[in-house]
Amino acid sequence: MILAGRRTGLRRAGMAGTLVEAAFGVLLAAGLALEVAVTLSRRPAWPVGAALVLITAAVCGAALLRRRFPAPAAAAAIVLCAAAELIDWQTDQQGQPAPIACLALLVVVASAVRFLPGAAAAAAVAAGSGVVAAGTIERYATYLAQDIPNARTATQIMVTGWAVAVTVGLWRRLGDTRRRAMVDRVRRTERLALARDLHDVAAHHLTGLIIQAQVAQLAPDADPPTVRAALTEIETAGAQALASLRQVVRLLREDEPAVAPVPDSLAELMDRFDGTGTRARLDLPDGPMPADWPPETTVGIYRIVQEALTNVAQHARDARTVTVTLAHDPRTIRLRIADDGQPGRTARPDGHGLVGMRERAAALGGELSAGPGTPIGWTVEATIPAPGAS
Repeated sequence: MILAGRRTGLRRAGMAGTLVEAAFGVLLAAGLALEVAVTLSRRPAWPVGAALVLITAAVCGAALLRRRFPAPAAAAAIVLCAAAELIDWQTDQQGQPAPIACLALLVVVASAVRFLPGAAAAAAVAAGSGVVAAGTIERYATYLAQDIPNARTATQIMVTGWAVAVTVGLWRRLGDTRRRAMVDRVRRTERLALARDLHDVAAHHLTGLIIQAQVAQLAPDADPPTVRAALTEIETAGAQALASLRQVVRLLREDEPAVAPVPDSLAELMDRFDGTGTRARLDLPDGPMPADWPPETTVGIYRIVQEALTNVAQHARDARTVTVTLAHDPRTIRLRIADDGQPGRTARPDGHGLVGMRERAAALGGELSAGPGTPIGWTVEATIPAPGAS
C-alpha cells in the first residue's frame, strides 16, 4: 500500500539523516579542536581563553541537539554567541565567536526557522540576527579602524551565511508543510477507500442476513424446508461477508501486495440478490465488461451496483423487480440501476451509501445521480469515461 512504501522511504531518509548528523558532529569536533589550538597559541588570560573555548563547545553541543530540543538549542546558541561578542568587545579577542561557533549558530537558526512554530521561529530569527548584526558591524568597524586584514570579507561572509541559513530554514519549512499536506491527502484517500469497501461489503451482506432471518421468522412452523433454505442463505451470506472483510483487512497488512480486491461477476451478484425476494435482471446491451478494463474500473462499477442493490433491499421492500443496465462504447460507460418500488416509499436518506457511490464514480472521472424514477421506483445513474478514452 501507499503507507507501506512511505514507511520504507522514511526509514531510508532516517538512515541518511543519521549519517549527515554524524558527519556534522565530526566537523564540529574538528573545528572545536582547531579553536582550542588557536586559543592556546594566542596565550590569552586564563579565564578568558577557557571561557571562549567553553562557549564554543557549548554552541557546538546546542547544534547537535537542535532537532531534539529546537527552542532551547536556539536560545542557548544565541545567548552564548552574544556572550562571546561581549568578551570580544571587552578583551579585544579577535574573531569571536569562533568560526566553528558561528557555523553552529547558523545551523541552529536554520533548524529553528524550520521546526519551531511561527511566532517562536520569528523570535529566534530576530534575536539571532540582532546578535550577528551587532557583532559583525562592531567587528567590521573596529577591525577596519585597526587595519586588520580580511575584516570586510569576514563580515560579508557572516551576513551572507545568516541570509543563507534563514533562506534554507524557510525553504525546508515550506517543504515539510507540503509533505505533511501530501501525507494527509494520501491518508484521507486511503481512509475513504477503506471506508467505502467496508461499508459496501458489510452493508450488502448484513442486509442479506437480516432479510433471510426475517424470512425464517415469518415461515410457518410446519414449513421446515423454508426455514432450512433461509438458514442456508444466512450461512452463505455470513461466509461471504467474512471472506470479504478478510480481503479488506488483508490490504491493511504492510507485508501484503497492494492489489485491488477482485469481486465476483455482476451476474453472480444479481443471482445472490434474487434471494432477497426482489427479482434482479441484468441488461448488457453491449456485452459484458471487457477483460482489458483495469481493476479500478471493474471494482468501482461492481461496488456501485452492489450498494444500489443494498439500498433497494433496505428501502424498497415493496419493489418486485430491479434492473441493472450496463452499456459501454469506446468513450463512455453508462450504468443504470432502477427498481419499481411504489411512489412515496422510495425517498431514501442521502447517507454513506449514496456518498460512497458518488465518490467511486468521481474517482473514475465520472458522475452519479440518484432520485425517484418516472413514474415509479428509484433510479441510480452513473456516467463514467471508458478506460483509454481521451
